[in-house]
Amino acid sequence: MKGNRYWLLALGYWLLGVQLSGQTIADELRADAQRAAGLSYSLPITELPADTPPAGKKLFYINHYGCPSAYYVERRENDDDPFRTLARADSLGKLTPLGSDVLRRVAQLRYEARDKRGELTEVGKRQSREFARHIMQRYPELIAENVYFDGRSVVENHCILTLGESSLQLIQMHPSRLGNVDASNRSSSWMNARDEELENRRTDSLSMRRYSEFATRWPTDDKRLMAQLFSDADYAACVDAAALSRQLFGLKIYDVFTPEDIHRHWMHRNAWAYIRYGGYLLNGGHQPYVQRKPLSNLIHQGDSIMKLDYPVIHLRYTHERVVVSLACLLELDGYGVQTSCLDSLETYGWADYRIAPLGGSIIFQHYRTDKNDPDPLVRVLLNGRVSKLPIPTDCAPYYHWGDVKRYYLRKLYLYAKKRNDE
Repeated sequence: MKGNRYWLLALGYWLLGVQLSGQTIADELRADAQRAAGLSYSLPITELPADTPPAGKKLFYINHYGCPSAYYVERRENDDDPFRTLARADSLGKLTPLGSDVLRRVAQLRYEARDKRGELTEVGKRQSREFARHIMQRYPELIAENVYFDGRSVVENHCILTLGESSLQLIQMHPSRLGNVDASNRSSSWMNARDEELENRRTDSLSMRRYSEFATRWPTDDKRLMAQLFSDADYAACVDAAALSRQLFGLKIYDVFTPEDIHRHWMHRNAWAYIRYGGYLLNGGHQPYVQRKPLSNLIHQGDSIMKLDYPVIHLRYTHERVVVSLACLLELDGYGVQTSCLDSLETYGWADYRIAPLGGSIIFQHYRTDKNDPDPLVRVLLNGRVSKLPIPTDCAPYYHWGDVKRYYLRKLYLYAKKRNDE
């Protein structure tokens, strides 16, 4: 009965949301099926928003936490397994023309990824360079000064390469402006923070049972897909339809899926991301706190750099999971929402591709009159768009740095106190 109430409540909210907004996640997925890749969605790079800070203030610090740009699939089994399944059927003459075409595409993807696993794709290289170019062009008043660049990456191939492409673009446009580039385990200790105690709670038995129930409520039509791929129904019945369907979806071969199945596959992936990185109440609701070190660093750097005589740009590249958890911890645009009802995620607008897609980022922009300014301001961008913080302000979309700092320091203190008291 309790599960039914959750479902009905979520459905009611969803219908209300459709009436009020006129745009649903289902609409977004129909408009661009690539969004269904979630945290593997390659964010189109667009111009950064115009900047009109209050009179007398000027931008002096950009602090950026970014996801890697688009990269080749890392795990061989992601393309090896579906290739073997389809190739075996092909050798036995069991594929339809569509099945043969899908096999050809899987083989091509597998070939392209060979010896490049974890490296940036051409799209990823363009993403990295375009992002850096937009920063240079959007904020000429900052770049024209004696700005100091500091780039850091976790020790992960695609993150290092993303930083490298961005840095090359910076050097090309302003050869004298690069200050430091680094990828080390020391940086990873706070840019890729881990918390064994919290992570062990992510997939407890109750959470996994509720996830399984959620996926069962919103099934994908895998039998339809098998009938389109295999010419022999008896042979198709012996194939692990659910696994092959997930594998092809993971390779972004979306044209073999119906819009409804694209939506439902995404729902499963989105719910899984929320359980692991969001405020899912059944595993405690505290998974975003795994990334409290990056938040502490944001606060520390915001205070430290305020007293410098020159402006600074920090580019930090880390894993997508770090960025999605940090966005939830910061409660950007309401993504810190806590719920035990996975059916309600769309109601709340919690969509992984909106939060931490490949090429996405969280950017804190700091403003001051001079280094003695008692009231610096901050604006936050999430994936290139102005983001709302859970903090009152009289100068939106800017926030008083003192208010921002107090809010998050208190949040970190209350969590530490709760954990110590347990």
